[in-house]
Amino acid sequence: MKTIFKSMLIIAAFGAVTSLSSCDDEDEDPITPATPSQSASIRFNHMSGNDTLMLNTTNKPYTNALGQVYNVSKLRYLVSNVTLHQLNGEEIEFDEYFFVDFSKPETFTFNPSKLVPQGVYSGISYTFGFNEEDNTDGIYPDLNAANWNWPGMLGGGYHFMQLEGEFVDSTNSDRFFATHMGTARKIDSSGTAYVANHFDVLIPNSSFTVGNVDFELEFTIDINEWYTNPVNWDFNVYGPGIMPIYDAQRLLNTNGRDVFTVRKK
Repeated sequence: MKTIFKSMLIIAAFGAVTSLSSCDDEDEDPITPATPSQSASIRFNHMSGNDTLMLNTTNKPYTNALGQVYNVSKLRYLVSNVTLHQLNGEEIEFDEYFFVDFSKPETFTFNPSKLVPQGVYSGISYTFGFNEEDNTDGIYPDLNAANWNWPGMLGGGYHFMQLEGEFVDSTNSDRFFATHMGTARKIDSSGTAYVANHFDVLIPNSSFTVGNVDFELEFTIDINEWYTNPVNWDFNVYGPGIMPIYDAQRLLNTNGRDVFTVRKK
C-alpha cells in the first residue's frame, strides 16, 4: 500500500509540473519572424542637361544657364550617409561614403554591406560631401591616396567635388575653370571662420517599394544644375581658383541641392 501511495504522489507531482509548464508555454509571447531583407546596389550616372556626360571632348558640347559653352576634363565627387526612410519612421542608413571618379567607371557602382528590409519607403536622402563629424583630416587612406584632401589653411578635411574643364569666355577665348568644393573659409573684420559646406538632401518623389528581389538605386547627377537654380553661375567670375572664395563655395552649396535625381531599378 505504501508503495502504491508513493507512486500516486509521484504521478500527481509530475502532472502538476507538466500543467505548470504548459501554462508557462501559453503565457510566452510568440516570436515575431524577422522581416525578409534584400541587397541593394547604388549606381551613379552622369549628365549635362539632356546630354550624356563625356570627358575631354575637343569641342564645347555643354551650355550653362548663361549660354556659356564648356567641356569637362575632370569630375570627382563624394556622397555619404545615403539613407532610406521607411513609412513607419525607421531609417536604413548606409554608414559609408561613395567616392566617384568619372574617369574610372569601376567607381560608378557600389554594393553596401547593409541589407534592406522589404517594405514601403517614403524617400531617400544623402549628404553631399562629409558632415562636420566625418570631415576629419587624414583618416581615410583611400582618399589620401587620391589626393582628395582640402588644404588646412582653408579649413582642412576633404574635397567634396572637383569639376574641371574649359569654357569660352567673353572675349571668345578658351579658358580653364575649376569648380572645386569643400569647407568655406570666411575672412572679415571679426577674424577667420570655417563654415561646414556639406548639404543634406531628401530627394523629392523618391518613394519606392522593396520586394523579394535585390535591387539597384540609380543616382543621376546633372552637372549643369551646379551652375543654375537659384543663381546662374558665371564662369568669367568664378573660373579657376575658387577654393578660397567664400561666396563661390556658398553658392555651390545653394545651387547643388537639386543636382541628383534617383530611381529604384
